[in-house]
Formats: sequence, structure tokens, C-alpha cells
Amino acid sequence: MNNQIPRPVLMVSKIAKFCLPVFASCMLSACLWENVARTETVEPEYLTQPVSADELVEFIGMATENNKRVRMTGSGHSHSDVAITQEVLFTPEKLNKPLTLDRSRLRNPDDVYIARTQSGITIEDLNNYLDTQGMALFNMGGYDGQTIAGVMMTATHGSGRDYGPIADQVLSMQVVGEGGVMYQIEPADGITDPAVFPGTLEENSEIPVQLIQEDDAFNAMRVSIGSMGVVYSVTLRTDKKFWLREVRTRTSWSELKAPGGYLEKLLNNEPVYSDRPSPEHIEFQYTPYAQDGDHSFLITERYRSYEPLPEQPQSQRGTPGTEFVSGLITLFEMPLVQILNKFPGLAKPILEQSLISQEDDNFTNVSYDVFDIGIVNYTDAIAIEVALDVEDTIAAVERTFSLAEQLFNENKIPHTGPISIRFVKQSDAMIAMQQGRDTMFIEIIMLQGVTGIRDLMLTYEQTFMEEFGARPHWGLDLKVLQGSEWLETLYPRWDDWLVQYRRFNHGTFDGKVTDRLGISVVPR
Repeated sequence: MNNQIPRPVLMVSKIAKFCLPVFASCMLSACLWENVARTETVEPEYLTQPVSADELVEFIGMATENNKRVRMTGSGHSHSDVAITQEVLFTPEKLNKPLTLDRSRLRNPDDVYIARTQSGITIEDLNNYLDTQGMALFNMGGYDGQTIAGVMMTATHGSGRDYGPIADQVLSMQVVGEGGVMYQIEPADGITDPAVFPGTLEENSEIPVQLIQEDDAFNAMRVSIGSMGVVYSVTLRTDKKFWLREVRTRTSWSELKAPGGYLEKLLNNEPVYSDRPSPEHIEFQYTPYAQDGDHSFLITERYRSYEPLPEQPQSQRGTPGTEFVSGLITLFEMPLVQILNKFPGLAKPILEQSLISQEDDNFTNVSYDVFDIGIVNYTDAIAIEVALDVEDTIAAVERTFSLAEQLFNENKIPHTGPISIRFVKQSDAMIAMQQGRDTMFIEIIMLQGVTGIRDLMLTYEQTFMEEFGARPHWGLDLKVLQGSEWLETLYPRWDDWLVQYRRFNHGTFDGKVTDRLGISVVPR
């Protein structure tokens, strides 16, 4: 069976000679793009904001005809080069609206908890829209400024042993591919009824849409690091609107990992409490530095409720004054950075105090306002995250203890924020970090400007890849993967993903990340 999709022309030849003027008329005032963390800056030939599906189709058609690479960024919160190119770079700000779902196309028109939206909508705006419809995302990460396509393409996640990455909430995607052709990608048993599918876009019947219902195409496309086309719309499976009660409790590592205790039950996916309901969402923060021979941990537990709970303001989260202290750190991190560069040992009591300040026996709000961790998101920081088999949790945590002490004792490089641990259900998405195994994520967050932070984070990434087969988060890494050799080891379905990648990308969707991985179809 020939898996290649022909490169369609779509009348591009008639407008190709006008490519440069057309793009120029849509360009932003300055052709310079930089991500939020300032780790990646690019000056593309064309930087533009498509406003509609027909513009997306037209622009990608022109780019294909003129042998230009195309990428679309999210909101710039990836610290890696995953979303960028030096040629045609789209930004998503104007593809940011909820869309009508044509239920007459569905196998089950009465399916209630489904929502369709353009790819550039932020998680914050999506949450607000879903709320008006009595719906909610099943789970999300600790920040809501990313776009839905950005979190999908990089397998971004929240925490909860029964919940996969946000990409696992996706039911259907409309993606503009080579030559400006639009595809609707779904699993084999997808929500769309092929017998009644009209073959056109809901918003514009003049745009043809090719329906592809194949498991491999779907599982490759929904986490494809932007390298198989530009997403126009996403249809999501949602939950009914719910509230969360959050409890944050300090403990010690020795108590947490005691035989038959809390951590053992969590790792075995058993209820952590036998005498009361167990939380659906659990994550940890901890200091990698020992105090009196043990390490302090903060357990965050979140309990779901479909009955309304009090909607408390963020100022009531944590111990009194926590939001004020977080605000000071956010606004005045440079003095703190300067203090830590001069007195790195102060990082140890600061980490202890940060855990104490977050303790709370009851904080309640609508789900997305609890998942979002609040003002601390605006600290000038950089992070890495690695994904490990959940069975390696204890060994990996204890390895962070030894690495942290080594880096501090030998080079005086301190951690400037607690280490975070989250738990995520395995996914079928071929190159999701959660592919094929229930996963434990370790996130290391560092204030920008602290001496040696890059060396510290690279040490963690490289060590955990080599010792545990950890998979770096596609959006939160320091480009530690060079070439595809490691990817063949880390991802059992890497070769299957490459088949689909080459099926949908004939060079138009190459970018910096595919160059780095050695898989660009048309290397530059």
C-alpha cells in the first residue's frame, strides 16, 4: 500500500509569482520572534498571523510552491526550538475562537460533551468558553497561557494517574498540509460518520477537507511537534463542569516512601487512603537538600466535585501572605538572583520556606482556577522536564538528591525552586513522552540569571536519559537530543511515527527541531 499523499497544487501556480507581496502585506511590523523565556530568537523571512482557514490554506499553498518551510508557534512558552523556522513563521493570535460543531456529521449527534475550537485559542480562553457551556477540560497543567495546539503538539499534561496528556482529550483535528490541502484526522472509530461527511469545511464550504480515519495517522499527528502540518481546529472530549478542593500537606521523604505507605499505594495505582476518599490528582514538590538527614516534601491533593464548591480567591491559597510573597518574588526576582549568586547557600532555607508557605488544608474553586498555580507563573524562570517510567520514581527522586549535592558542592550551583513531580497515564500518541508507559515527570525550575543554571539542567537531562531512559519534554528541554539515535531508543514507535511524518511532510514542515534531530526531509 502506498502511504504517500500526493503534493497537490491547488491553483498555487496562478499566485506563486505574487507570493512575496502577499506575504509582505500580512507581515508583522518587525520580523523578529522570541519566546517568553528568551531561550530562542528567530528572524524569519516572513512572520504573519493568519486570520482564517482560507488564509492558512493559501499561505501554506504558496509556501509549498516556493519551497519555503512553514511552522506555527503557540504562545511562545516552549523553551526549546520545537516551533520555529527562519522562513515562514505563523503566530496563532487570530485563530483563537470557539467554533460551531456540525453535529449532523457525527456518528452520535447527541454526544453532549464535545467542543470544537480554533487551534490558537489559549487554555485560559478555552476554559472560559467551556465554562459557559457547562463543560471543562478533564485535566490541565499549572499554567493557562499556552494555546490548545501548543499543548497538544508537545504532549503537555497535568497530574493524575488516571489522566493522560491534554492530547488524549483530542477527538479530531483539522490540519493544513502540503500544498494547502486540509485534512481531518481521526482514529479509525472516529466521531465523524464518513457516510454523511460532506468533504468541506464547516465555516467555508469552498475549502475541501479530506477525512482520514486511521489510528496510526491520528496517533502520529496529535503529538507531532508541529512537523506534519499546521493545525486549524481541534475537537475535544470534555468533562462536565466541576470544582476542585485542594489540600497541601508537608511530609518527609522517609515517611512518604515507607513500605506500604502513601507513595507505594500511589505507584501501584491504589487508593492512598482506606478510610476516606482518595484524591484524583496528586503531585509533589520537594527540596533536594537534606535537613537533619531527611528531605521535606509537599503533597498536593485535589478532589473533584460536580457539586459547586466555594470559589475562593487566590489570596486565600496557602498560608497567609503566600500570594504577597509570590508577588514580591515575581516582581523583584533580580535582587533575589543577585543574592543567590553571592550567597548560594541561602537557596536551601528558601526552598524549605517555599514549601511551608504553600501548606493549606482547604482551597476550593472551579477546576481550572485550581489547576492554574497562579502568580508564580510570571516569575522570570526557565524549566526542564523529563518523563520516566513510573516504576523508577523512588530511584529517580533519590538520584536528584545526589545530583543536587554534587552540583552544589563542586560548583556552588543551587536549586532556586522546589523540584516538582507529576504522574500521568500512558498515551497511544507515538512520540508523546507518556507513550506506552504510565509516567512520572520531574520538573526543575530555575530563576533566570542564576550562575550555572544551564549546566545544572543539562546535567539532569543527560543523566536521566542515560540512567533511566527518560524522555525530555518536547517544549521544556535544552535541545539535549541531537540526531535520531536516542529517539529510536526512547520511543518504541519512533519508526512508525517517521512513516507518518514522511507521509504528510515533504519538506514544507521541516524546521529547526527536525534539523537538530536529523530527520528533515529537505535539509538546509
